[in-house]
Amino acid sequence: MEYKAVESEFEELIVISRSKFITTLIPITSQEDAQEKLKIIKKKYSDATHNCYAYISSENAQEQKFSDDGEPQGTAGAPILEVLKKRKVYMTLAVVTRYFGGIKLGASGLVGAYSSCVASAIDKAKIVEYKESIEIIVNTDYSTYKKLQEIIENNDGKVLNIDYSDNIVINAVIVDNKIDDVIAKIVDTSNGKAQVKQLEKKYNKFI
Repeated sequence: MEYKAVESEFEELIVISRSKFITTLIPITSQEDAQEKLKIIKKKYSDATHNCYAYISSENAQEQKFSDDGEPQGTAGAPILEVLKKRKVYMTLAVVTRYFGGIKLGASGLVGAYSSCVASAIDKAKIVEYKESIEIIVNTDYSTYKKLQEIIENNDGKVLNIDYSDNIVINAVIVDNKIDDVIAKIVDTSNGKAQVKQLEKKYNKFI
């Protein structure tokens, strides 16, 4: 399994039928973190007509929340959430701040406006990918470490760090469904000399 998230806070302004729509995307770590960051945005744009939002605050997408913040029911928060779900952008708070410009958009117009604003912001923000993977520590020698590094990087893996001391210690993450194959290749290539330790499975960042 995998998902995406914004790497850092991103903001974009779009004007639709004289209304200003400011989309803010913020990385979050939990539901509590999302609520705290939402308070900051609401305070920043306290004079706005609406501060509509949605967020997915769990890696399995089961923890979700949204709000229309005074817009007609179903025209703002739900469309924002739907974009996050379709794009698989989790652990992210999306707030769309609206300054009403005097022209009513109607229900369908609002849904389109809020959806397109979030989609546009996601397209332009820096997005990172998180994959369910296992961290490994490989203890090997100088004669084989480059070959082992290539095995990791060519099989949906990512090297996090290489410690050059008496022996070489490679710290890496491997996508869950490739772990057995990668370890077998490491053992085979090193003629059984490399020692591999597996750590816990979790979601790790892949850029």
